[in-house]
Amino acid sequence: MVEFIKKNFAILLAFALPIIFILAVVLITYLPSFSISTDYNFIYSSCINDARYYSHNCSGYLQKLYSVVDNELIIKIPDVNEGYDARIFLHNTKNNESREITIEEAQTFKLNNLLTSPDGVTVSNYYNRGSEFFLFGAGSSYGYYLTKGKSKSRLNFINQDDRYYYQDNFKFIGWILSEKN
Repeated sequence: MVEFIKKNFAILLAFALPIIFILAVVLITYLPSFSISTDYNFIYSSCINDARYYSHNCSGYLQKLYSVVDNELIIKIPDVNEGYDARIFLHNTKNNESREITIEEAQTFKLNNLLTSPDGVTVSNYYNRGSEFFLFGAGSSYGYYLTKGKSKSRLNFINQDDRYYYQDNFKFIGWILSEKN
């Protein structure tokens, strides 16, 4: 075996270098997303169980419904019932999991409504149209991510893929600073 490797070293190297290069690119691309972390959880709202999947104004409705004033969640009654079922969720950033909470529970938190957490992590949306490579086309993807600099890590939200066309069924409400006393 050792003799075979010595005789065919150039050929083996020619096959190994592209594989090593591809692995290096994959590691450089995906490794930074594993290092994104924050000590802050956040709450968000989403339109769930909307019978009109092609409604495109859920985000506007949620914008009118929830706001953070003086670090407290304020619920406003919209002037028009648009038929949306708005729910509130708490997202645990360490486990990348969400769970539904009540409005009363959400109001027990002291909130910061800036998109960037106190430790510099941001919740942002990202749309990738994919790419065309020779005869193969990559599909598009849409989602929300924790980002810091050029690093990003996809967020797992409840029911995020139930909307068929419009992707505006998300409203970031605020980072949880602490529970109120």
